[in-house]
Amino acid sequence: MRTVQSGASLHDATVLLDDRVILRAINVAIDPGLTLVRGPNGSGKTTLLRALAGLVPLARGDRRVAGDVLYIGHRPMLLRGLTARENLEFFVRFRGGDTREIDGALRAWGVGEDMDRPVERLSAGERRRAALARVETERVPLLLLDEPFTELDEAGVTRLRQTIARARDDGRAIVIATHAHPELDELARAQIALDDGAAMAS
Repeated sequence: MRTVQSGASLHDATVLLDDRVILRAINVAIDPGLTLVRGPNGSGKTTLLRALAGLVPLARGDRRVAGDVLYIGHRPMLLRGLTARENLEFFVRFRGGDTREIDGALRAWGVGEDMDRPVERLSAGERRRAALARVETERVPLLLLDEPFTELDEAGVTRLRQTIARARDDGRAIVIATHAHPELDELARAQIALDDGAAMAS
């Protein structure tokens, strides 16, 4: 398997959860550009992204990542007691970044009028959009997005497609797990088809 200079890789990776094999001897290399992960429900898409992010242990094999990772899963993964603005400030400062773009990013994602409300008082769609604004405020080289279109309205879907295209053009590695949105195929440099914990790259 080739050495990954940027992005990430899993080599002969097996993941067990509750003594059940979720991923079996997976070999994938994620390079700059968009990689789509497709497969039926229960095929292991979420576990693959979490394995790349280092959020689940490998029973065997190894994981390699070049640079920082941003993983946004089914849940927005925001601190509910903080406002949308405070959440993004916390994450950006944790990475040692610049907070000056946060207000603009939240406004662009349609959360501008509510950026100072606690996350727990935002709608599900607003929480999703606030979480996805992190893609623009945390300039990490590897983005892992699990079903990111969930709970987005039409404007949010359009904004996300544009954000994905810009991240790709900036040379970032983006991995999106989804069972829908075939319009992303033309943006993708690679696809990974998952079935019963086994992967085939295309």
